[in-house]
Amino acid sequence: MASVRIFGYAGTVQLQQNMLKHFNSDSAFVRQEQYLWSQKLVLNGATPVESAVQANDKATFVVVEVDDAVAVRYEVNPNGPAPAATHRDAGTNSPKLTGEAPFQWFAGATMSFVDASTV
Repeated sequence: MASVRIFGYAGTVQLQQNMLKHFNSDSAFVRQEQYLWSQKLVLNGATPVESAVQANDKATFVVVEVDDAVAVRYEVNPNGPAPAATHRDAGTNSPKLTGEAPFQWFAGATMSFVDASTV
């Protein structure tokens, strides 16, 4: 079965640039390692699967990794699984994702995924 992995990060950090031989006004930012938490969700065909709410979540963004040669449709639910009025399950009209992508994150948020080949 295909799966999706979610990694919660506290933020990004700026890399120090040593031994510059010319003026440089650019900055390089990377994920602040070590990630705070992770989840692995196993896709269940056309039935959406949802991440769990993390207790005391301090993540400001997440990175979602999708297995190779798999596409998913997803929904970010900033308010988590409730209230039902604002919750969306991933489905046919949801955005499509392959590979890896970062997303803004909120305490109490969840993500819903479904295998794109089944919807």
